[in-house]
Amino acid sequence: MDELGFEGIPLPRPAVTPAVAPAAAPGPAPEAVVPALGPETIGPETIGPETIAPETAASLTARLVERLQHTHARVLAAHQAVIAWQLARVARPADLSPAPAPAVPVPLPAPARPGDAVATILSAAARALRAAGTGPYPGSAVVTWWDEAPELPDTAPRAERDGEEWRIGDGERTFAVLVPHGPQDSWPESPVPRFPPDPRPLARATVTRLTAADLDALAAGDIARVLGAAFDQSGRPPATLPAPWPARLLDTVTLADPRGGRSAQGLLYATTRLPDRAGEAWPHCVAAALELLRVHAFHQGLHLCLPGARATLPARRPVLVDVRDTPAPPGAELRLEAEITATGMLPRPYATADCEVTVAGRSLVRLRDLGVVLKEGPGQDALDPGRPSLRRSVTGKRVIADELHTAIFAEGDLGTVPLPGSTTRVTGRVRPRLPRGDFRMLDRVVDRDGEWGEYRPGSWGLAEYDVPADPWYVRENGGTMPQLALMETALQAAGLFSGMLGVAGAYPDGHLSCRNLDGRARLLRHVDTPGTTVEQHVTLRSHSPLPDGVMHRYDFRLRAGGEPFYAGEAVHGFFTPELLAEQQGLDGGTYRPPWLERHPPAPADVRRLDPRRDLRPGRGRLALLEDVTLVPGGGDHGAGYVLCDKPVRRDDWFFHHHFFQDPVMPGSAGVQMLYQAVHAYALHTGLLDHLVRPRSHIAVGEELHWSYRGQILREHRRVRGEAHIREVRREDRRVLLRADGSVWRDDLRIYQVDNIAADIRGEAA
Repeated sequence: MDELGFEGIPLPRPAVTPAVAPAAAPGPAPEAVVPALGPETIGPETIGPETIAPETAASLTARLVERLQHTHARVLAAHQAVIAWQLARVARPADLSPAPAPAVPVPLPAPARPGDAVATILSAAARALRAAGTGPYPGSAVVTWWDEAPELPDTAPRAERDGEEWRIGDGERTFAVLVPHGPQDSWPESPVPRFPPDPRPLARATVTRLTAADLDALAAGDIARVLGAAFDQSGRPPATLPAPWPARLLDTVTLADPRGGRSAQGLLYATTRLPDRAGEAWPHCVAAALELLRVHAFHQGLHLCLPGARATLPARRPVLVDVRDTPAPPGAELRLEAEITATGMLPRPYATADCEVTVAGRSLVRLRDLGVVLKEGPGQDALDPGRPSLRRSVTGKRVIADELHTAIFAEGDLGTVPLPGSTTRVTGRVRPRLPRGDFRMLDRVVDRDGEWGEYRPGSWGLAEYDVPADPWYVRENGGTMPQLALMETALQAAGLFSGMLGVAGAYPDGHLSCRNLDGRARLLRHVDTPGTTVEQHVTLRSHSPLPDGVMHRYDFRLRAGGEPFYAGEAVHGFFTPELLAEQQGLDGGTYRPPWLERHPPAPADVRRLDPRRDLRPGRGRLALLEDVTLVPGGGDHGAGYVLCDKPVRRDDWFFHHHFFQDPVMPGSAGVQMLYQAVHAYALHTGLLDHLVRPRSHIAVGEELHWSYRGQILREHRRVRGEAHIREVRREDRRVLLRADGSVWRDDLRIYQVDNIAADIRGEAA
């Protein structure tokens, strides 16, 4: 979990470490918030000539100096913390990777009603700040919750000033810390990822606009009636149902655009009214914005993996509150616009947002880095292996591993995942993993037949993948399903099944990488899978122990609507670094140059192009072609030849996703590059001139073969791929091309891919 903050939410990375937290604080000192109180208070007012004995004067003086030094350091650190917070906002990496977790966990508190508590606690701060005249009226402040779920105080909370910071508590506990820092005219914006991740809801809601009655029904637990059958949790024990929500603050909610906002993670709107007896408006705005974020988290189904799910606050995470000089009379209608900035599952489901609240069209309050975290109820454990799963498969069967488990398989602490029958303690950092983020194409493990460590041929596993309604790989492939996505959907299930059979515990004190070695696959029929659930069935055919590794051979089959549409077999190797280093490519470590170097054609026969200006073969993450050379009539078969060449860049998108702590270019990306090379050849040699709006499909019934004998890492320089056209078949509305190809890493040929069959279809001109 070395890239995750305590709540799993991306955290700022300040350059200042605050002072030690007081004993009353429920957790470790924050990384980017105000410093904690220091040691015991010793003030000048407690010291007088009549109270000081000569033998204690020196020690009291030393203690007084120590306190003054600590007070000065505390005030300085408060300023530094705010500056560091702002700098961290600007310097945060584009991938929004979360910061490391604190070493000491915050204990799980009793159930709370954070909406009521937020408004009550912040109202106490507002009254104190108004009385002291220290802002934010107008102005800005950093608010940091000291507890993930502050309870509604029995008595009115009070705010006490300590240097530059205000602490809001009840005399025994600190609920929140607030640091004013004057007007904030320009806000540092979070960097937008180059490729924003696709939203991955755990359930697809049927409504996007919620009325006050709908919100009341959600608060009462009638979630399925409001959001749809995918949210049905009937038949579960009452203790595992979501906890009751606080009293409603919002009147309407509109979940407008799942890819809206700067971060392309979602755009939300809501309305609320200031209470008739409201003091300052901003505490109500913060509480209403948190309610809107909670509605979004439940609308995404993030609660479905958690028994007794409840919304909590991200403890020790600073929130920036900017109050504008805008009148807001009691009873005024406020409008909220929230841009979701991140949604994730680890270590528990969370969502963050930036929000602006307006009244009569004028900005009233702006919030940055607001967040909610969903937790299981007290005494519940979402990862308890003895607890029946809360999730069901597409056929209604209870699954054995849900989305929280598979997120951990991708990038979490594998020691927290209940692997059946295993007592092995794994200390190696690199383990067989699922890909992360948008490249993970597996959501749940439905069932398995096989015991830990047995590796019995015929053992099988069944998993599911909820294909997004508009997946990135279809958008970026011109609207058709790429071979890359089908290969990954099949092969990821195979790798995970091996891990659950025992490979995850093999070589427990060393690193163990998963690499696909060989495979074949056939598309059985065209299926429109976006918006559906694909079933992934894997059968183990052989288990081969190796010195420093293991090899598994599988059959795989993908089904949609209960009917198979993609099938084949594959071989995975699970290698220690020593065995992985022995890979010598396909030609025994010798250099076999591409055909173009071995058979240099006449210059007039060569066409060079830069397909980066032509997005038809692929764009975005699937823009895998750069410098391309075409030779009509060239190649091993005399039917055409294409060579593509691109540099390896350390920030290539796949390194971050495949795999966590073990970055490598996926072999499926190399295969997809060859499909694009064949597509580019057809586009730029006139083969498609008789078609209008041609699009490339995978040919049905054609069996693809691949062999991998090397890997492409960040330190390598370039990737080259060549394709030899074997056959071109032209019809009125289609062109079918068959080709064979190879991929080079620098000067080592490492992939062989046979029967690349591209079925390019369009309308007759």
